Amino acid sequence: MKSSIYVFNLCGLFFIAVGVFYGFFTDFTELVGFPALLLVGLMALMIGVYLWLTDRRVGRQPQDNDDAEISDADADYGMFSPWSWWPITSAAAAAVAFYGIAMGWWIFPFGVVLGIIALVGLTYEHDRGDFAH
Repeated sequence: MKSSIYVFNLCGLFFIAVGVFYGFFTDFTELVGFPALLLVGLMALMIGVYLWLTDRRVGRQPQDNDDAEISDADADYGMFSPWSWWPITSAAAAAVAFYGIAMGWWIFPFGVVLGIIALVGLTYEHDRGDFAH
């Protein structure tokens, strides 16, 4: 994490400096590049500061250790049901809704209804039948 902190903070400082120089060279009349470069620098600094604060709170991570193994960084990502059909239903609902936005608004409510059904099914799939808790 230490190298990520350095990269984001240095990129942030670089883009802010380039933005200031760009503003001086264009006499601050070009109002797209100067704010864009400053915002890119501020966003990079925001990520760098977040990583720095997280590093202070969490401590040394496996990616900071030169002798670490890959298995040192694996964590529990949660429980997933490998045979669930609800993610496919969710994707179909999103496809119908976006198709409705692009082609005709009368199709959009069908995608929303299908999305609500998919969301309820995905949420409650482990509460009934063989997979009930």
